[in-house]
Amino acid sequence: MFSPSKYSRRFQNKKSAIQRTPTRKLVIFEVAGETYAIAIERVQRVLTEFTTQGTLEGGRSLVKIDADLITLLDLSQLFVTPNDSQEEHSYLIVCTLTNGDRIGIPLQDLPAILDIPEDKFAEIPVSYRQGKEGQKSAPAAVEKIITTPAGTVAFYLNLDKLLD
Repeated sequence: MFSPSKYSRRFQNKKSAIQRTPTRKLVIFEVAGETYAIAIERVQRVLTEFTTQGTLEGGRSLVKIDADLITLLDLSQLFVTPNDSQEEHSYLIVCTLTNGDRIGIPLQDLPAILDIPEDKFAEIPVSYRQGKEGQKSAPAAVEKIITTPAGTVAFYLNLDKLLD
């Protein structure tokens, strides 16, 4: 005869034996051929219409969002060797820093949202962080390296350290 208690107990044991790896929801995007990731909690919105003003050397400029002027950081100028060709930016990720300030990150392509398991986050090798004298080293804003489900590598950014 069928016993509901035996049936449910049998499947409960299998269910409790499966342990899931915690995941983080990230916004993944590409800048100048490199893939970056930020925590989705930091993203306020993604815009398709914006006008930059007061562009400075090093990739900083301003953009007006609602009634506020916020700092726009062009990661291709901050992290990659700057070149004279300016990329066309179709999207702007508006992010919030821990202190409440907002920054914008311009992108060519629409960012993606992915759930990345915690075990896919790795420390950055010390040898990668250290640059030779006179050469650029890895920016402090790059906190971790992530392996995406597609097998590519993404640099996980700490937005608060982008302005350092």
